[in-house]
Amino acid sequence: MAREHNPPGEGEEKPFLDHLEDLRFLIWKILISWGTAALLAFLAADRMLEAVRWPLARTVREFGPGETDFVLRSLSPPEVFLTSIKLSILAGLIVALPVILYIVARFLLPALKPREKKYLVPAFLFGGGLFFAGVVFAYVVVLPLGLRFFWSYTLRMGIRPEWTLGNYISMVGRLTLGFGLVFELPVVVLLLAALGIVDYRTLRRKRPFVVVGILILAAFLTPPDVVTQVLMAVPLLILFEICVLLARILFPGKAGKA
Repeated sequence: MAREHNPPGEGEEKPFLDHLEDLRFLIWKILISWGTAALLAFLAADRMLEAVRWPLARTVREFGPGETDFVLRSLSPPEVFLTSIKLSILAGLIVALPVILYIVARFLLPALKPREKKYLVPAFLFGGGLFFAGVVFAYVVVLPLGLRFFWSYTLRMGIRPEWTLGNYISMVGRLTLGFGLVFELPVVVLLLAALGIVDYRTLRRKRPFVVVGILILAAFLTPPDVVTQVLMAVPLLILFEICVLLARILFPGKAGKA
């Protein structure tokens, strides 16, 4: 007897292997989007390196005209090439993030309930905007302040700063990506509040634990100095307090309904 096939879409759930296949395609789409953006960024590696060096050049010029020709050191033949690849991968992730979020949203939408779907798209849009805001804040505010602190402290200790390109790019990438990720905190908090998992009362009660968690996260994601750690922790604490206020205004009675 021939096996009967039920037409799709009549309440029949997908087999587990089909879900794995969908997940595999999702990962491939993300990697292709990220890889394409990284390749385009690599073609403009010289301009990216110039842009990344701009905060350092501005900082160095503050310490006298004799320092304006400061050049980052390369200590091995392939260092500049490998650093360009690392920088391209980071830039590719930042540029491709809107596409990646769209791909993930398309993947998650069929599995969500109608009440959850209406929060997903705004959350992804809001999250993408906050990620870019965190990257820009790190590049424009935090990085110059951190560089000024390290440069002046090194000179004050009687040592001439001569940094390598690889170490400098690693610091820039860690700061920008770290700030971009931690600026997603409002999205997570407000999404949990919208779904009724937490409410503003719970957030207020857990404030001491959140403060400790933010301080630990700032210490982990930033270089080992107090300046950049404070510059990450303070905006996060402000964002958390804003989240508590928004949760109280927008979702006052959501607790316990999830």
